Amino acid sequence: MTTDPTLQFVRSDFLDLPQYSPIQPLDVVAAEVGVPIERLAKLDANENLYGPMPEVIEAVRNTEYMHIYPDPAQTYLRQDLAKYIGGSIGPEHICAGVGSDELLDLLIRLVEPGAGIVSAPPTFGMYSFLGKIARSQVLEVPRINAPAFDLDVDGIIDQVDNHNGKLVFIASPNNPTGGLMTEDQVRKICAHNCILVVDEAYAEFSGGSAVGLMDEFPNLVVLRTFSKWAGLAGLRVGFSVAHPKLTEKLLSIKQPYNINVATEAAARAALRVKDKIVEEHIKPILAERTRMLVLLQEFAWLTPVPSVANFVLFKVNAPMDAGTLHKELRRRGVLVRYYPKGALAGYIRISCGRPRDTDLLLDAMRDLDVPATPMPGAAATGNVPQAAQRPPRALLLDMDGVLAEVSQSYRQAIIRTADAFGVEVTSADIEAAKLEGDANDDWKLTHKLVAAKLSDAPSLETITAKFQEFYLGTSTATGLRDLESLIPSRALLVELRKRAPLGIAIVTGRPRDEALYFLDLYNLRSLVSDGAGQPIMVCMHEAPSKPDPAPVRLALERLGGVDPAEAVMVGDTPDDMRAACAAGVRAVGVITPGATAESAKTVEGALYSAGAAQVLAPGFVDLLEVFQAPMSKAAVVAAPGSAGTPGVAPMGAGTKSKGNASLGARQGAVQRKTKETSIAVSVDLDGTGAADVSTGIGFLDHMIEALAKHSRVDINVRCTGDLWIDDHHTAEDVGIALGEAFDAALGSRKGIVRWGYALCPLDEALSRAVVDISSRPYAEIRFGFRREMIGTISTEMLTHFVQSFVTSARLTVHVHCLHGENDHHRSESGFKALAVALRMSISPDASAGVPSTKGVL
Repeated sequence: MTTDPTLQFVRSDFLDLPQYSPIQPLDVVAAEVGVPIERLAKLDANENLYGPMPEVIEAVRNTEYMHIYPDPAQTYLRQDLAKYIGGSIGPEHICAGVGSDELLDLLIRLVEPGAGIVSAPPTFGMYSFLGKIARSQVLEVPRINAPAFDLDVDGIIDQVDNHNGKLVFIASPNNPTGGLMTEDQVRKICAHNCILVVDEAYAEFSGGSAVGLMDEFPNLVVLRTFSKWAGLAGLRVGFSVAHPKLTEKLLSIKQPYNINVATEAAARAALRVKDKIVEEHIKPILAERTRMLVLLQEFAWLTPVPSVANFVLFKVNAPMDAGTLHKELRRRGVLVRYYPKGALAGYIRISCGRPRDTDLLLDAMRDLDVPATPMPGAAATGNVPQAAQRPPRALLLDMDGVLAEVSQSYRQAIIRTADAFGVEVTSADIEAAKLEGDANDDWKLTHKLVAAKLSDAPSLETITAKFQEFYLGTSTATGLRDLESLIPSRALLVELRKRAPLGIAIVTGRPRDEALYFLDLYNLRSLVSDGAGQPIMVCMHEAPSKPDPAPVRLALERLGGVDPAEAVMVGDTPDDMRAACAAGVRAVGVITPGATAESAKTVEGALYSAGAAQVLAPGFVDLLEVFQAPMSKAAVVAAPGSAGTPGVAPMGAGTKSKGNASLGARQGAVQRKTKETSIAVSVDLDGTGAADVSTGIGFLDHMIEALAKHSRVDINVRCTGDLWIDDHHTAEDVGIALGEAFDAALGSRKGIVRWGYALCPLDEALSRAVVDISSRPYAEIRFGFRREMIGTISTEMLTHFVQSFVTSARLTVHVHCLHGENDHHRSESGFKALAVALRMSISPDASAGVPSTKGVL
């Protein structure tokens, strides 16, 4: 009770009600800190600092009938909003409000007074604030696993089932932590007796939404706003998407004229130019998120939390203090959100603005007194390693589209299965479905694509059986899986294993036996196995499918309990990125082979929107710049429980090869066995040029012997191949094996010249070769052959042999035959030039150290 007579009629619970902390307007802040408005960087409220589009401003300027009350039924606005959401959503599902805040208030009023309001802090503070105003019971279920800040779904369900929780408010992406709610989490909560309100204020930045589940769950409500993406925070307009019966009740209890005519005109105009807003505002904001994260790597005391929204939460570590940082930035005209207490004590949230705002932020940060030391292991270029504030020591790899080129296997199996049921599905349809998300299971994806075009679709079991016929093969037909190829070179994977001392794990939606089949096809099992020879994998049905973070977390557990901050996940879909981010692991996207420039750009945008820290080209060679520090043999830590060769776990029973072995100073050996070839190769970089070569192709033997003689590298090759078919497998596989042995012999690539070049003639032919021991595989080989065969080898296979050798050895090589009449001479002069350039590049140079300004090759 209060003794103040002016407050005697005020509700007693309001007397001590903690106030919500709103953001101050620019003019007030400018006057307070003494910085002109134009010099402020307002990065504290997640607004679109580009502001409304000119078309929107013009629509407000031309608004008529301001003297007449607005339409209480919001007729045209709701029609436009329904079209914007699309699908089965009609105007009857829509109610517009004065921002999402009014709709939150209406939803709380909709349930019985005193009902439980469930929220998941740290989150948007208005949920609990409005709940307390309504005298609701505020039930908070704290998020878990900081800095991942996962939802405690079981805790939320307990509040619903046992503590009268009637309304559940979940922000997705969550403000301020930036993570998405998964579809599986929506389903689990909606299965209980409550209304689930998914607040999607930042959905246009994340690309994820629960709207697709609206037909399935009548107790699901989705909230959206124009404040963030459309730049209309000052006009206050949001809307709800809900079952028509719930929407009818919301419309009946809202203020009759809640949306004023100017706001309605602005919102409808924004919807008309939504594509322009995406291109000119949303994409630049997401690009600025990446740029800001890259630039802030300079400050080792800032640790970012993975975000798919237009803001990033940072943990402020010693020697800096979050409160001091907030105050000092504000004094310099840079406004960020500060959380002085609770679960986010020690954190700040920074909105993504325009380039000028990021520049002002960086200038202010550099002006602080705390030394700005680079984060250990941070690359000079590329995107921020999200949660990986320490140098990464473990690598998680998706399989399809990352390791395995599946356009002729899984993708064709989808197309052929659909065709078997009379449905046409194209590669573009599959790509679009993958980008939408929740498409990690190709059986379910095929069923979904077929069911979308058939009123009486076959069951998932029937679809799966037909799919497997095409993929695995039958007694009369070869399976499509035998058409899969390895995208990165095995040599690259060997090097990454050396640089990832805690191991490599596979996280795939494939069944385990199909994943193992591919690993064994390309002799990869040893690279992902523990000390007992057991592959470290998470496969279909071993955990919920991505984008759920469970398979990523299980992979970390199987690697021996790896800290998410020390891991990198590489994937090719938004589901992969979301799963990694939700698990607190740095997400790296990769473009699949064969993508056109236009489709690659679309995929790149989708991967960044889903939380990718960076997106790499097919084969992900640039991942070497993420795993920068090569380990010496003594420093490499074997996989959990392993013994034997450091950095490469022993192979399990049933594998096809002994893999690579280091034989001492600058020596390497490879045994490689596939269904087409059986190969043993050894090299000694400090030899005399001795060669013992037998491939079954006389002219290829001759060229390898020339390579040995003139490079002074001892080369031994034994190959038995399917030459009764053609020369392709033998030439390619010998090139790969020779490159892998050469790579093993190079070791850490220290103390060498690195560069080599040569001009070598053979009679009328003259060839030039340039070699860079770069760890960046690239081969530009131009012999200029004029006939199809030399001896028993096709001339195209000579080129392919050199390309296979170069990429597997992780070299950059250019070989050009400048002129010549005889193809035998053209080839031999090219091989000799390559040999002489190799000899120069691998020559010892004690003064060189690591011959790279990056400090690593």
